[in-house]
Amino acid sequence: MSNKNNNSLAIIENMDMKSVESATRKINEFQAIVRKNLKEGRDFGTIPGCPKPTLLKPGAEKILMLMGLQSTYEILDSTRDFEKGFFQYQVRCTLTKNDMVITQGLGSCNSREKKYINQDSYTIDNTILKMAKKRSQIDASLTVASLSEIFTQDIEDTGVDDDNNKKQKLTKIEDETATEPQLNLIEKQILGSHLIIEKEKGRLEKKISEIITKKEASEIISWWLGDKQKGIVGEREKREKAEKEKQLEENKKKLLMEEIATLRHEKFLENDELFYKTLKLNFKLEDCTEKGLKIVIEKLKKYGEEIDE
Repeated sequence: MSNKNNNSLAIIENMDMKSVESATRKINEFQAIVRKNLKEGRDFGTIPGCPKPTLLKPGAEKILMLMGLQSTYEILDSTRDFEKGFFQYQVRCTLTKNDMVITQGLGSCNSREKKYINQDSYTIDNTILKMAKKRSQIDASLTVASLSEIFTQDIEDTGVDDDNNKKQKLTKIEDETATEPQLNLIEKQILGSHLIIEKEKGRLEKKISEIITKKEASEIISWWLGDKQKGIVGEREKREKAEKEKQLEENKKKLLMEEIATLRHEKFLENDELFYKTLKLNFKLEDCTEKGLKIVIEKLKKYGEEIDE
């Protein structure tokens, strides 16, 4: 016991107290910045009976962004027993800056946790992995700037205060997480569709990489596929209709362009410079609407009649 005390004292004696004081001051300043920038109900939650707020995933991500840190994840151990329906993951989150390791956090999750007991264990493999990843990220975030003094990590995420400071449970509890069939549908029919734009795709990919509820997944699916009972027309149907209309318009323009090419040949106006100058056109054919192309055809026919006369 005496040796341990002596070793601890030796460490303290060799420390630069001015540097320690400066580091402590910077930690306090950063903690103040975190308090100012994180929003209750979104980045952290207040749980009745807990002395400190609970840091949530959006808050952890914001902290990493404020510090300019990148996170990588490594599965340390896993069990995927499809016969018994048991899944577990142990994940390590490593935070780096400019390729230098700053700190690490650990997180684990398994399908026998209380929140998953009533779910079909064969469909929550991905959910278990994401939860373990989330927990390791929050653990690392709390460690990186001594934020355990401000926040705690509650793996249940049981509740937060609303804007009116009325205590209520989180609506995003883990036993309501999206099912594998829902996630598969989103990935294959929505993210895999050529009708989805890149910005939407990026936003959805980020969304489903996190823990989302059945309700959120249903809203995404209804947005894309529609809901006849609620009278919602899906984006896919709207875009397919718009795509068909666009294709029909392009086909009409193609036929009109072919007619123009025939008339130009007949009237010896195949030379572009001569063609535009003769018809006094101040626009390019490829930029024309269907209506504009029809006007060009009328001009060509009229020019042809004048030549014939």
